[in-house]
Amino acid sequence: QAAPAQEQPEQEASQDKDTFSIFQIKGGDETRDLRFEPYDRLTATGYRVDPKNYALVYSAELTPGTSLEDIYTRFNIDHPKDFKGHSLSVSDVVVLHQNGQDTAHYVDSFGYKEVPEFFKEQEKALIPDDLETGETIKTPRGTFYVTAMSREQMEAAGYGLHHQSDDGKYLIMGNGTRAFAVPVQPENYLKAAEQTTEQNYNMIDGQINNTPTVAELEAKVKAGETISLVDLAEAVKADKERGKAAKTEKKPSIRAQLKADKEKTAQKKATKSKNHELEV
Repeated sequence: QAAPAQEQPEQEASQDKDTFSIFQIKGGDETRDLRFEPYDRLTATGYRVDPKNYALVYSAELTPGTSLEDIYTRFNIDHPKDFKGHSLSVSDVVVLHQNGQDTAHYVDSFGYKEVPEFFKEQEKALIPDDLETGETIKTPRGTFYVTAMSREQMEAAGYGLHHQSDDGKYLIMGNGTRAFAVPVQPENYLKAAEQTTEQNYNMIDGQINNTPTVAELEAKVKAGETISLVDLAEAVKADKERGKAAKTEKKPSIRAQLKADKEKTAQKKATKSKNHELEV
């Protein structure tokens, strides 16, 4: 007698349903600087929306017609009783599972920011020690080894900008315990120099007549050449002095005006006296 046919187990319906999930940043000192940070400020400090920093706090079916704004409102005003997280806030991530596809959305200061990087495995960060050039850079704040990594690579490794060398050629980047010097990229050099010109302006004494103009230095940068911060600061100062000199030439000084008036008065008196003598 043939064995009765076994029934095939039904596929769980939940696998076909659209869902939403809420992720919130884990507790602890290591994630303190990430909580409630707007997206732009988070990325500006070298961080990314990394899933390893998050914990799943809620997941449920996504009913038709429900939008991200609906989810935000619900989890701020009338969240479910089984929801154990805090009210939906900046830095939280909402993952929508729709039609078999997942999208991640970062709760930002205004609305949401889609963050596909939430699903990407973080690339192995380079180690500054492995790429040291053997050079050192000395600044008023210490001496630092130079690494061949770029600023972006340093940020990916968890390092942020600490300060800049006096000549503007190196960025000193640290992670709270260690710091390295990173060469400034040529295309960003003029911008970096301009940002630090004002604070170094009073320490510079340049020769005005032999100093190139700011426009000439900008032309050099566009041509692929590098310039020093000192040269740029001197050019700014020289341009200002040239402007003052031009104004001085156009308008005589008060002392010069008084001298000229005195000479005119003396000439008038001499002429009057001569005329009087002729009359007599």
